[in-house]
Amino acid sequence: MNNEAFSKAFLKITLHRMCDLYFQKLKVTLSGLSQNDLWAESYEDSNTIGGIVLHVCEHIARSCLRLKNLENELKKGFENYFPHENMNSQELTDAFECQLNEWKSIMYEFIKQGRPLNEEHIHQLYHLVEHTGYHLGQIIDRVQGNIKKKFEFCSNGLNETYLRNKIESDNIM
Repeated sequence: MNNEAFSKAFLKITLHRMCDLYFQKLKVTLSGLSQNDLWAESYEDSNTIGGIVLHVCEHIARSCLRLKNLENELKKGFENYFPHENMNSQELTDAFECQLNEWKSIMYEFIKQGRPLNEEHIHQLYHLVEHTGYHLGQIIDRVQGNIKKKFEFCSNGLNETYLRNKIESDNIM
């Protein structure tokens, strides 16, 4: 695989993992949660489910700045950014989707318009996917504990086979 083919494959995998797997799981997980479930601390000084969602939104926003080479606009203290905005589950889902759509449009620039991908971009994108996956796992675990029900995403079709099919069937190249 040459560098251009690798770059496009990496970008497509990253795009679909974030948009078609992680976001879909987040929507299901947040759907209909009460304000108390979203904003209650699981233990003293813990981050709330809503705060974690907004933290990931901020992480995606920071990725957008990095991909646009605007690192000078990054604010310090991100690692402690877990705000309490008292938004409902739909508002949190909408905020996540809005931020994800901005990121997605930048990803399309790289994929469709052949914008060059450098090693730093690969590090940043890999970290974004890893960081998002980590926090999504936290959110899913906390919600399952609160509602006393497993989502069973894999057996319900939100799995690696589904993701691979999305990647292989897309025509954004």
